[in-house]
Amino acid sequence: MNDFDLSIQTEEIQTDGKDTFDFHRYEPTSYDVLDAVFDAFIPNSEDVLVDYGCGLGRLNFYIEKRFAIRTVGIEANSEYYERALKNLQSYNGNRDNISFLCKKAQDYEVSVADTVFYFFNPFSISIFRPVINQILLSWQKNPRVLTVLLYYPEDDVIYYMERHTIFSLVDEIAASEEIRRDRRERFCIYQVSPEMFEGIP
Repeated sequence: MNDFDLSIQTEEIQTDGKDTFDFHRYEPTSYDVLDAVFDAFIPNSEDVLVDYGCGLGRLNFYIEKRFAIRTVGIEANSEYYERALKNLQSYNGNRDNISFLCKKAQDYEVSVADTVFYFFNPFSISIFRPVINQILLSWQKNPRVLTVLLYYPEDDVIYYMERHTIFSLVDEIAASEEIRRDRRERFCIYQVSPEMFEGIP
């Protein structure tokens, strides 16, 4: 699969210098890497995937085309948001399954329908913490199976997930051969479900 197959344009890495310490530059996940993780993790037909820092929307279009499930793209950069909407107009799949929102990640109110959350190192730990806490607050209100997919995670993000949340690591997947030189070149998949707490008073 590629941009041509989907009738979109997402081949770009942010070079305008507008990325900051807290909000990292836009860089689309390669299609080969997406194939690697979604060959291993198969969402079910009822899942809704949220991509934090979706940029031009590549992941959203890929997921819709491959699995025909709903996705939500969250993007704080208004220029990228507008271009994601332009891609949505040219996309040759089911456009009704894809929504884009122009807002900061920490301002997104997690829906009860949202179940899979994708992060490609989009922002710093100071932003990541409240975002994860909002996801967990949604789970407390409506317990269900939630999955967090972290691509290229920093050590402080992994530490927070494992020491300060109820998520459990269920799988790690090498994203490419680059993992031999850079251990961040991997996916860490975390989940939480009601079954994990059955029998606990």
